Amino acid sequence: MLTLPRLRAQRREVERSTLADVRDGTARLWRDAPIRFALLMELVAAVAGALILVVTVVRVQGGLNLGVGEAQYGWVMALYGLGATVASLAVGAAGRRVPRTAFILVGALLTSLAILPADVVSLAPLMALWLVAGVGQNWVNLPTETLLAERTEEAAQGRVYGAHFAWSHLWWAFSYPVASFLSARFADHAFLYGGLLALVILAAVVVASRGAVGPAVNPTSSTD
Repeated sequence: MLTLPRLRAQRREVERSTLADVRDGTARLWRDAPIRFALLMELVAAVAGALILVVTVVRVQGGLNLGVGEAQYGWVMALYGLGATVASLAVGAAGRRVPRTAFILVGALLTSLAILPADVVSLAPLMALWLVAGVGQNWVNLPTETLLAERTEEAAQGRVYGAHFAWSHLWWAFSYPVASFLSARFADHAFLYGGLLALVILAAVVVASRGAVGPAVNPTSSTD
């Protein structure tokens, strides 16, 4: 019985420590301009990605009049995954020659543009568009993870990655209902309206983040 107050105190200390870590990680995310830019571009990618994951099955099995077979849906999503795989190789090959933020910007633009005509194209063009969309998704997400590591001192990386995990999932928590609403309310134009929304967010982020795209000094390098 005497140990119960001590256990409660320890639990409260752990809870306070966790909240402090989340606050510190969040502050670091939003304080660093290139990381803040990348985090907001992940919102763009989440809007486009949620449309792809929610509406593609409706488009393939309904709008394309291909019946209820799952093969065609599998082909489309396989090209989406292939695009992401190929894109990761390109990021690795480019190394530091191309700024991470440039990859992120191009990726957000590609994935947003790729979904715009998806309401009206046939199966083969849709597969090609989803290949491009997969490239775009990867070019947002993979360089962002690398950027976090490059611009955060090692001692704080756990807090920053934890906060990033929370914020990136918040973007998806917003994007899935948006995709569902567009699919239900504008069934024939869901991809078009979703793509336009993604582009509006992208444009707003670019305007608000002038100077964040391009070569950036690694803030941890000065401490070496």
